[in-house]
Amino acid sequence: MAGLLFVHGTGVRRAAYDETADELRKGLADIDPALRVHDCYWGDVFGVPAGTGTATLPGAPAEPNPPEPADPFGSEPSDADAEALAWELLYEDPLAPLRRTTTETDAPYDEPPDPALEPTARALAATPPAALAALLDEAGVLQDFPEAVTAVLDSPAGRDVLEHGMPPGQLPNAIATAVVAHLLVAVDHRGGVLRWSPARRDEAVRLIARDLGDGDARGVLDGAWKVLAPLGGMRYLMWKRAALMDRTHPRAGDILKYLARGAALRDHIRQRVTEVAAEHGPVVLLAHSLGGTAAVDLLAERELPAVRHLVTIGSQAAHLHELGALPALDPDAPLPGHFPRWTNVYDRRDLLAFLAEPVFPQRVQDVDLTSGQPFKASHSAYFRNPQVLGLLARIARDGSA
Repeated sequence: MAGLLFVHGTGVRRAAYDETADELRKGLADIDPALRVHDCYWGDVFGVPAGTGTATLPGAPAEPNPPEPADPFGSEPSDADAEALAWELLYEDPLAPLRRTTTETDAPYDEPPDPALEPTARALAATPPAALAALLDEAGVLQDFPEAVTAVLDSPAGRDVLEHGMPPGQLPNAIATAVVAHLLVAVDHRGGVLRWSPARRDEAVRLIARDLGDGDARGVLDGAWKVLAPLGGMRYLMWKRAALMDRTHPRAGDILKYLARGAALRDHIRQRVTEVAAEHGPVVLLAHSLGGTAAVDLLAERELPAVRHLVTIGSQAAHLHELGALPALDPDAPLPGHFPRWTNVYDRRDLLAFLAEPVFPQRVQDVDLTSGQPFKASHSAYFRNPQVLGLLARIARDGSA
């Protein structure tokens, strides 16, 4: 029977590792008391130390845990802050200016929409006036303008406001804002370069709204919608940025450090394989998350005859190789002939787990074993899954997955 060598993933530190390893040992002991799980802990030595990564944050507090202000949401935001957030939200939902709130949909507006608005908008899409056409051409979106106007007008939100209207004077500005947001998102999605400054972007909104009949076109914040409510949350997150980074850096930081300087971690795993093999005999290398990436790297760059089987769980190794980012294996290169048998366990709900067979055909077996947990709990729930424990026991006993 092979011994299991358990390599943990990103962000894990000693207490969490010991808890997971104990859980794994107890679960396997219920199946076969002879199964042995050996440690391969690396977080303290090869991971990013706690508190690292916040010194370069703009405006980060000098002390690690600053006292929370009495009102972290603050007072009324500046126009610049409000407009920046407005456009951030518009990138996520270009049709947001046209969406009526629950209160607004309870009753129709007193002022019906201008029936000439839609024909005017479609005519504008077909032949924009010279000033607007020049501005659209400056941003490289003149050819996209007709499709953007059509998409906004024909969307469910567009049909709703064209039928029911909006508060007096807001509809032209709402349509103009949605059209410009649609254009910007299109540029972003195709990887283009945005050539408008914020002032030129706002000028595009103003010109479109004016040509749609809003003689007092004012801008995104004064027209169709208000986005000031979420700003408190934005300000709070900015204030808490150092604390948030401090919590996430052990995870993201470990990955970045490994990709830049992973040789030491791979050597640590190799050394533990040698030690366990001398004590126990054949080794099943069990590697979770980033540990799986390091294990695949190690076994690709050197032959370790003691490793009878590799089991990766919730791993990103094949995805990194698909991107050409697996450190020890050249892009598009196959696994070397000496690579051991490999079983890759994933959970469809785990957003950090990837298939391996499509990238390494006939060299790895993918096994879908769901814990029933949602992400992010699913990424750490594998070792409580009886199906995973049964699989590990079979592989340790006779190598069959």
